[in-house]
Amino acid sequence: MRHNTVDLSRTLRTVITVVPRVYAFLWDVSPPLFGGLILILVSNALAPAIVAWLSMKVIVNRVHDAVTGTEALALTLPLTALFAVWIASATLSSLDTIIRRLLQERTEILESTRLLTKAGSLDIAFFETPRFYDRLHQALEHRWRVHDVANRSLSVLHQAVAFVAMVSLLTVLHPVAILVLLATALPSLAMQGRFAQQRHAYFDEVVRGSRVQEYIHELLTSRRAAAEMRIFSLAEHLVARFARIADAQITAFWKRERDILKIDVLLNALSLLGTASIWVYAVDQALAGEISVGDLTLVFAASVQCRTQLEGLVHATGAVFEGALGASSYFQFVDIESGSVTGTLPAPSSPGRKVPRPIATGLELANVRFSYPDSANLVLDGLSLRIPSGSTLAIVGGNGAGKTTIVKLLARLYDPSSGCVMLDGHDLRDYDLSGLRQSVSVAFQDFVRYEFSVAENVAFGDIREAADNRHRIEKVARRTGADDFIVKLPRGYDTVLGKTFDEGVDLSGGEWQLLAITRALMSNADILVLDEPTAHLDALREQELYERFAALTKGRTVVFVSHRFSTVRIADKIVVIENGHVSESGSHDELVAMGGTYARMYQTQAARYGD
Repeated sequence: MRHNTVDLSRTLRTVITVVPRVYAFLWDVSPPLFGGLILILVSNALAPAIVAWLSMKVIVNRVHDAVTGTEALALTLPLTALFAVWIASATLSSLDTIIRRLLQERTEILESTRLLTKAGSLDIAFFETPRFYDRLHQALEHRWRVHDVANRSLSVLHQAVAFVAMVSLLTVLHPVAILVLLATALPSLAMQGRFAQQRHAYFDEVVRGSRVQEYIHELLTSRRAAAEMRIFSLAEHLVARFARIADAQITAFWKRERDILKIDVLLNALSLLGTASIWVYAVDQALAGEISVGDLTLVFAASVQCRTQLEGLVHATGAVFEGALGASSYFQFVDIESGSVTGTLPAPSSPGRKVPRPIATGLELANVRFSYPDSANLVLDGLSLRIPSGSTLAIVGGNGAGKTTIVKLLARLYDPSSGCVMLDGHDLRDYDLSGLRQSVSVAFQDFVRYEFSVAENVAFGDIREAADNRHRIEKVARRTGADDFIVKLPRGYDTVLGKTFDEGVDLSGGEWQLLAITRALMSNADILVLDEPTAHLDALREQELYERFAALTKGRTVVFVSHRFSTVRIADKIVVIENGHVSESGSHDELVAMGGTYARMYQTQAARYGD
């Protein structure tokens, strides 16, 4: 019993917190629609009691009186009123359907908008944390619960008003009849908290499996993985794994529902027993002449209606309990504090410094140590490095050496665990973050292939200024050489890319990468960071790009990461990263002459190409 009380108490606290937020959410969507819907619900809730009173009591009694000699015209008024109530109720019901649909459509839009806005505002550290993806998955799965809770709770309001109106008709029999109905229904209501907790706990249990299922679904239906799925004959294995997870979920679902069903049957039997006792008492009162035939008919109809409404009220309340627990997952996500994950950037305590334009002295990493969130492994360990303004620096090193991490620190996607990254002698943390991000443009190794138009792909590099500036978009594309393949596409710069949409045209890996470089160069940023900028380019395209490199980067501070030594040779300075710090630095010729790690890496690659 204590367990049930705790379940109900916990669920009630959630309902009390969530339902007002849901109503505030709907009010934000449309005050007229939400207010109008409530008025319609209340009006329609009163209609059944009015109809029952007119048809079961007033009309039946007047028919009885007419049979015994009273004027039959006395029926005209109640019959007219009855038809008027029916017509009004039918009209309001039709209007209710339209308003609910409009409100639901608009609510779904706002649900997704707020969720996407929150996801887009969070630091990259969140996306390095597996638990965050569980929370995101739950929010995505349960976002529909916001409008569902609204519908369910409004149904509770409707059922409650209808029940109060209908149950008041039982006072013609005896006030105790009302208490009997309530006493036999309250145990069912009390159990709804436990049922809701069990159902919500089920979703918590299966969320990990659901994410694995979604991943398998993506692997077996995406173009990206299609070739490898077939080369390694993985379909049968992955489908079997998908089915095993589904079977485990179904087994857990059935076990929970079976236990709930047993209790539900007993509670329904108790409710029916209460209604039956009212009928027995009503018949006894009618036989004794204490109530009229119309009263007896009204009691029969009202008690059945009350039980049905009460049953609907109980189940609607249970649905609100369950929905509120689900909706709480959505609200918990949109309420995530920006600093609730290790590694997130701290909120500025005061307006940041203005980023200098142009940069005077350059960038410096001073004794930087860094590890990713929820990881004790140091990626960078005491790394120090200077990048003079207007210079070109190349970073090389083995896989996992920390090269891309340096890129993220320079763009201030992360802050160092200790040490600092400085711009013109001031810590990056001192600068206004928005201004800093506008001063750094990055082409990542794992660049995004935006399946929008070519023009949009390029304009994303400076979306604030270049979204509608076709002249500037084409000018930058000509400078990088991307224009050469763009003009050959079916609709040129208006061609939709990728295979997601019917009209989409896919590009080669090198063409996608050249587009990503063009996007990075769209920005007027003083600092340009390129992570493996030529990894997908063929030798001829790479050579063409580097012939243009000096003109493309004139006046900018350039940092690029590359495994290709034909690329790094053009840098003013090259640094080698090993064990989280700089092990070697100098020009290409100096490092080859040094005979260290760089020389061995260069000679290995040169031998491969017969250089």
